[in-house]
Amino acid sequence: MPISNYNRSWILFGPLIPSVLCSIFVLYHFLKTRALRKALNNHVLILLVFCGLIEEITDLSWQIHFYRTGYALVYSSAFCYSWVLIGPSLYIATFTIMAWGSIERHILVFYPRWFGTRTKRLFLHYLPLGISALWPLMFYLFAAIILPCSYANSYTRRYCGRYSCVSVNAVATWVDSIANYILPAFVTVAFSVGLFVRVLWHRYRIRGRIDWRNYKKMALQLLPISTLYLLIQFPPIILYAAYAAGVPYSFGSGYYADGLFFTYWIVLFNPFACALSLPDLKTKVRNVIFFWRRQNAVQPAMALTRRNADQTVVPARKPGPGAPMKPALAPPPASVPAPEPVAGQVTNGEDVASGANVPNVSNQMPQVNL
Repeated sequence: MPISNYNRSWILFGPLIPSVLCSIFVLYHFLKTRALRKALNNHVLILLVFCGLIEEITDLSWQIHFYRTGYALVYSSAFCYSWVLIGPSLYIATFTIMAWGSIERHILVFYPRWFGTRTKRLFLHYLPLGISALWPLMFYLFAAIILPCSYANSYTRRYCGRYSCVSVNAVATWVDSIANYILPAFVTVAFSVGLFVRVLWHRYRIRGRIDWRNYKKMALQLLPISTLYLLIQFPPIILYAAYAAGVPYSFGSGYYADGLFFTYWIVLFNPFACALSLPDLKTKVRNVIFFWRRQNAVQPAMALTRRNADQTVVPARKPGPGAPMKPALAPPPASVPAPEPVAGQVTNGEDVASGANVPNVSNQMPQVNL
């Protein structure tokens, strides 16, 4: 039994607000810390969360309104063109970016020298990442807007019925099916599973000779996201590929319609999967939940006592309760007479000749709190 439009609106609305908040949380911590922001393996995650956040604010919010009311949010051609351009572009961008990320992860783990120079990083990292993000936008701009289409705007259909313009051209239909749906799904699953198996195999072969902790962390960083694609996207895409190969649409049609709808959960749950790769995640979440608590870290004072030029810094520690106190130093023996002060000599901060108080440099060494 297919899911009704009203239930679909709640299925999308339920995780929408937590997903938006989690996206902001993940982007804030990834972009705030310079080390996380500069790491090449985090760029795919940042771009995934960013595209997903824009998708949630625009397309998914508009779809929730459409499923709840049965009408488009705004009755205008400009909105219909914007909806059919923004919605599918960002939705497919999450698939193409993840597909390239699963390929690039093999290079980062096993061939890190390929990114040794700026030129290599430009052509092997930034350029493919930009193409995978901009390709859906350029395709739907051409297929759904620029190409002539005889379909009129229908405000009672999703995307105002403008997505049907993609199926007018046979070449655009095949490119949309293979390049935007089938190929990214198969590439993501194949390369993600292959990376996991490859890491285990190399660890078994090179055991003890290489520290695999960093490589394992980098390899498993995409595992939660790959699991989402494997469980949610891959089954309906298999049916989609079967239909393209000639299987009748009556086979699994009920599951296909609902399964393809649930692929929007990949966009909604991507931020939670990406948050698992943040360092000190438990501390960051605790600071957000208990944001009103001021954490004042009190550090013990460090005293500097310099006697010679080569003396090291010694911290002055306060003895704990019950600890024995060290005996005070005994005064100098009385048999040794103190020298008589002469005119112009400074003794205990006092000039004998003039009677003026002069600072005693030796007794006023500043204490440095480290």
